[in-house]
Amino acid sequence: MSISHRGSTNECIGFNNAYIVQPPTLGYSSAGWSYYLVLNARCPDAADYVFSKVFNSCYKVHSYDNTLVYDNYSQICELEGGELMKIDSDEKQQHIVTFLGQFEISDWIVIQGTHLISETPWRYNDGSVISYFNWHPTQPDASVFGPLEYLCMKKSELYQWNDCWGTMKGAFICEKEIE
Repeated sequence: MSISHRGSTNECIGFNNAYIVQPPTLGYSSAGWSYYLVLNARCPDAADYVFSKVFNSCYKVHSYDNTLVYDNYSQICELEGGELMKIDSDEKQQHIVTFLGQFEISDWIVIQGTHLISETPWRYNDGSVISYFNWHPTQPDASVFGPLEYLCMKKSELYQWNDCWGTMKGAFICEKEIE
């Protein structure tokens, strides 16, 4: 959750989505407003994790780094106490799309999901089969750039999913479920 305060009127507004960008680009105009991000102590100590009460999890967007690929993204998330984000419902997809709307990310955004070209199902990193998909109309196209494909999405494609290759670079989202 994030809160904005206007000192001239002593008005406070709470946002269910935790806006990280200051001032927030969604919701109320920021002129004359002070912005406060409400952090949750259950989120990882790493900076910039925000809490979602709806999904009882914390998540963080990592910016594009041209030295990293999918395996690195998973390792970074694990080091921070989480994993690459699993989007397993339309409700969660729409929540993340709203959250991502505050950022200027034109690169691919990687989420959890892999597909061996030699097999049919897409799987999460723990091996369980993915049942929810938000494919772009042209996807999956099964372009073969290696034995394994990954899930990614892009703002310019309305955050609909693509099958991406393992050497592709982009931003990524880590998530930690709260127990």
